[in-house]
Amino acid sequence: MRKWTIVPLGLLAAVVAGAPLLNAALASPDDARGTITLYNEEGLQGAPVVIHADTANLQSVTAAEGFDGSANDYAWSLVAEGRWLVCMDAGYQTDCREVEGEVANLGDQGGSISSLRYLGPSAQMGAAPRVAGPMSRPGSQVAAAPDDRQPMYNVDLYGNDIREITYDRPGSTWQTCRAACDADGECQAWTYVQPGRTPYGECFLKAPVPEASESECCVSGLRDAHS
Repeated sequence: MRKWTIVPLGLLAAVVAGAPLLNAALASPDDARGTITLYNEEGLQGAPVVIHADTANLQSVTAAEGFDGSANDYAWSLVAEGRWLVCMDAGYQTDCREVEGEVANLGDQGGSISSLRYLGPSAQMGAAPRVAGPMSRPGSQVAAAPDDRQPMYNVDLYGNDIREITYDRPGSTWQTCRAACDADGECQAWTYVQPGRTPYGECFLKAPVPEASESECCVSGLRDAHS
């Protein structure tokens, strides 16, 4: 026999009255999504194209000054609100990098970005946006990481491999590699090798932590101290 619950009218009215607030709270993560602005010249110059959502192929985005009328292969500099993944091929593939804040010169990726994906809010909530220097430019210095959870771009932790993962499908990133290290009780550090040598990238788990060297192929980091 089905049982019925009697809800007092006063309580029901309060729930109904609070529904807009509840809906607003549930909608807030989407409202808080960042934007990324692409410029077709270095130094944040040229005609801006503002994008608010994941875009698997920038040919779907109109750009008045794009060589084919789209934002594909358009950006030479950008401003990212929150963390974004930018890739040189459609479908979030090939030489993908995470960007945040101002990137005044995309270096070797300039004029080659074809897809981008929002990853989340800035790593340091409430902090000023991190200003990134030229990307993938030979001879560029590697900025010191503010904490162990920050990835080290253009850095290879060479040697001391305890496990090698060769990805066989698209979608894997340095975050995937970091998660594999966090889940491995022996792992102390990791290096993600971007697609190129292999179609979808590689991940190397390491112990102990090797000496760092500069390499454009790689993103590296240390194990989560809380894992």
